[in-house]
Amino acid sequence: MIRIFFINPSIDKEEKIRVWSGDLVAHLTGRKYTFMPKLSAMIFAALTPKEFDFRYIDEDIEDIDFESRDVDFVAITAMTVQAKRAYKIADRFRAAGVTVVIGGIHATVMMDEVAEHCDALMAGSGENTWKAMLDDFCRGTLKKVYDAKDYPPVTKLVSPRVDIIRHDSYLLYPIQATRGCPNHCDFCSIRYSSGNRYIMKPVEQVVADIKALEKYNKGHFAGMLKKGYQFVDDNLYVNRQYTKKLFTAMKDLGIIWSGQGSVNVVEDDEVLRLMVESGCRSFSIGFESVSDASLREANKPSYNKAENYKQAIEKLIRYGVTPSGYFVYGFDNDAKSVFADTVAFARESHLLQTHFSVLTPYPGTTLWERFNEEGRIMSRDWSRYNSLCCVFRPKQFMPEELDQGAFWSALQTAQLGYYREQLKHFWDSGPWPSNPALTLKERFMLFMIAQKLRKQKEYKDFLLWAANQKKAVSLSTIIFSLTMHDMAMKAMSNGRGSL
Repeated sequence: MIRIFFINPSIDKEEKIRVWSGDLVAHLTGRKYTFMPKLSAMIFAALTPKEFDFRYIDEDIEDIDFESRDVDFVAITAMTVQAKRAYKIADRFRAAGVTVVIGGIHATVMMDEVAEHCDALMAGSGENTWKAMLDDFCRGTLKKVYDAKDYPPVTKLVSPRVDIIRHDSYLLYPIQATRGCPNHCDFCSIRYSSGNRYIMKPVEQVVADIKALEKYNKGHFAGMLKKGYQFVDDNLYVNRQYTKKLFTAMKDLGIIWSGQGSVNVVEDDEVLRLMVESGCRSFSIGFESVSDASLREANKPSYNKAENYKQAIEKLIRYGVTPSGYFVYGFDNDAKSVFADTVAFARESHLLQTHFSVLTPYPGTTLWERFNEEGRIMSRDWSRYNSLCCVFRPKQFMPEELDQGAFWSALQTAQLGYYREQLKHFWDSGPWPSNPALTLKERFMLFMIAQKLRKQKEYKDFLLWAANQKKAVSLSTIIFSLTMHDMAMKAMSNGRGSL
C-alpha cells in the first residue's frame, strides 16, 4: 500500500505574528486547538483510491516526523503565506528520497519558483488532476507539471472525507456549497483559487456533508458547546434561488454556522429570514473601506457604497445575526485619518466582529501585476504575505505606518469594553426566535469558565457580566469575543501596536 502524507504547513514556524491562536480554549480544555481543518485535505482524501493510505498532517496541531519511514509520497498544499514553510518541508523530504508534490494557489501563480522544490506541481483546481498524478506515480511516469487547464474543467464539487481529521483539535468545521465569485476585485486571487465561474453543489449533497460531520460533533467543554460550521464559499449570495433552497434545507439540521457574502444580501428579507432560520449566527461582509474613492480603486461592485454600510449592519442585527466586517488599509486613495475613521465607523455602527488587514499584492492578482510594473513590490518573503505586514511602497504612508495602523485598529475593537458595548447593543435589539437567550446551563458554564480564569480578573469579570445579562444570546459569540481579545493582548505583548 502506498502511503501518502498530505501536509498543511504552519505559518507560525516562519513568522511570530499569529493569524489565529486557540491558546485560550486550549488553556480551558487542556487540549491544543486551531481554527479549522483544511477542506482541501478532506476533498483529496475522498478522491484518493482505497489502495493508498492517506494521512492528513496539520502542522498547526502536530509536528511532522521527518524521520518517518512510513511515507512514500508527500503532498503539500500552500497559500502564498505558507510557501516559505512549504519549501522547507518539501526540501527535507526530497533529501530523504521521498517524492513530493506541491499544489494550491501559490503553486498555480508561481509555477517556476515552486517547481524548484518539488518533483511534481499541481496548478489550478486539483479534482481532475489528482487521480491522474497518482496513476503516473504508480507507473513511475510522474510528470513535472499537472495543470488543470489541460484537463476537463471541474463541474462537480466533491464531498469531503471526514474521518481523516482530529475532530477534537478544531473549533469549527468547514463546509462548502459553492465555488467561485463573479466579481473582479483588484486585490483578490479568486480567479486562480476558485475561479469566476460559479459552481453549485446539489443542496442534498451539502446536507449530507453536514450530517456526516455531525456524527463526530461532540463539541467543546464536555459537549456543552457544539462545534459550529464555517462556510468557506467565496460568496453565498450569488444565485438567489439556490441560496433560498440551501437555507430551507438546512433549517432542521440544528446547527449554527457562519458565512460570508456580498453586502447586497441585506436587501433581501426573504433570504435573511431563511438564513437565520437555518442557524446563521454570524455573517461576514467585505466592506473593505469607508472611502468610496478607495472602493472604486479596488474595483468593488457598484453596490459596495460606504454610505449604505451602516444600514446593512443594522439590518443584520435586526435579524439576530452578528455582523462581521472586513477592512483593508493601504489604497492609494487612503488618507492618514483612515485608521481612526474606520474604527470610529465600526464603533458607531455597532460592528461586533472586525478584521483589519494591510493591502497585500498577492501573486496572481491584478494588484500584483500593477505594483510589479510600477516597481512598488518591496519584499518577496512570502511569510510576510499574511495581510498584517506591508510588502509594497504605499503612496500615502510609510510601510510601518500601515502595519502599526492595522494592528492599532484591531486592538481598539478587541478591548473587552468594546465587546461589552457592542454585545449589549446586539442583545438589546432582540429577542429573536431563531437566536434565543442563554439557557441556565449555558449561564452556569460561563460561571465555571470564569472560575477557571479567576486569576485573570478582567476575563473573569467579562464572563460573569455576560452570564448575568438577561437578554444575552449565543454562548459561542461570547467565548469568541474573549478569544479575540486574548489574541490581541498576546500580540501587543510581542511588541506590536504602537501608532
